[in-house]
Amino acid sequence: MNTIAVIGAGYVGLVTGVGLAHKGNRVIMVEIDPDKRHMLLQGKVPFYEPGLDTLLVQGIEQGLLVFENSVKDGLRHNPDMIFSCVGTPSLPSGDANLSYVWSVAQEIGAQVISSILVINKSTVPVGTTRSIKRIINNAIHARGLSFTCPVASNPEFLKEGDALSDFLRPDRVVIGVESDAVRQKMCDLYKPFITSLDSIVSMNLESAELTKYAANAMLATRISFMNQMAILADLVGADIDHVKAGIAKDPRIGPHFLHAGVGYGGSCFPKDVKALIAMGKDYHFPMTLMQEVDNINHFQRIWFVNQLFSYYGLALEDKTIGIWGLSFKPETDDIRCAPSLDIIDELIQRGARIVAYDPVAMPNVIQKYGSSINFAKSAHDVLMQSDSLVVLTEWAEFRSAPIENFLLLRDKTVFDGRNCFDPLHMKSLGLTYFCVGRNNNEKYADMSELTQHHESVSCSTI
Repeated sequence: MNTIAVIGAGYVGLVTGVGLAHKGNRVIMVEIDPDKRHMLLQGKVPFYEPGLDTLLVQGIEQGLLVFENSVKDGLRHNPDMIFSCVGTPSLPSGDANLSYVWSVAQEIGAQVISSILVINKSTVPVGTTRSIKRIINNAIHARGLSFTCPVASNPEFLKEGDALSDFLRPDRVVIGVESDAVRQKMCDLYKPFITSLDSIVSMNLESAELTKYAANAMLATRISFMNQMAILADLVGADIDHVKAGIAKDPRIGPHFLHAGVGYGGSCFPKDVKALIAMGKDYHFPMTLMQEVDNINHFQRIWFVNQLFSYYGLALEDKTIGIWGLSFKPETDDIRCAPSLDIIDELIQRGARIVAYDPVAMPNVIQKYGSSINFAKSAHDVLMQSDSLVVLTEWAEFRSAPIENFLLLRDKTVFDGRNCFDPLHMKSLGLTYFCVGRNNNEKYADMSELTQHHESVSCSTI
């Protein structure tokens, strides 16, 4: 059993701590916010992440999860290693705010009494982990002590809504190390989580830091690429879902992150794309592709909301617009950089009334908007109160809703920002339906029937 201190009980820190405890490690969670600490000790998770609360309670009851309010108190448990999992939010410049990272490093250096492996798990610009090492060891030497602390980089690759599974069964573990001894210690730690040591990718500190940014930037690029292609598809009379099917069969491309919509959001993609742009400026190397990815993502929201403005014109001021979905994606209550917020702001500015519903994210949106918008008790209630509907998050309960229910809308009009429904089916019911990159489907009715026929034929007969 390892004793591991995890500093910061936010999204990454709590998933890390709970996951490590689930595999039998004794974990000391350091969280300075007393309200959050009290909530966690009661077994309550301050954000929505399926399954996390169950393992949190389990870890506490087994005595494998202990909570402390300072680095000093955490170090009293004599941990074998320390994970730093504090936030690195974006500054107005796009640079990562590293104030929490530096504070933790200084505190470790001021309090540690023996050599302990320090592992940075926060998403940080290239070169930060090496600076963390310097800050810690300079503080140790300033106290007249002769030992040093090795430092490793271990970026997280957690998907909100599926983070626990990602941590417990990772597709890869990236570690940045400076010695074989540290590499071996990290491999031993992660052996219970992986099926093969090939899943552990070892590299230097800088490479590990850049890998995290490169992964998120690649996924954001795929999303922005498809969103730009979707607008072109509407202009030329194509169907973006057919295009997606055509290119996804290429093994060099694959099917993932090719879904057109209103753009990416959340705490990672927007922040990391901007951080890469800022890093490029620091090194006098313009990250022009990343800048365009960011531009496209912003434009996609403007393009979508303009569909409403074009359809309603000045009459929008007399309309109640229903919103299905407020979180930036399903299975999370995270509204950071969510497309819903930009679109709601634009609709309010144009004088529209808003009635919104989300299965889990409404409390966070209420904090932001208060009484400026109305909130419904259910997805069905939104339809009962609205002239038209805007779909902004593809929750399963929305995708499975009987489309006949949309006839309850006074204007019988749906603006689908996540392509949840079939355009031909929607229009066959007399609904006006706007989506992303699939607005010319009536031209392909015969082809759609042909495709359905082929899909019903066994491959063995072809």
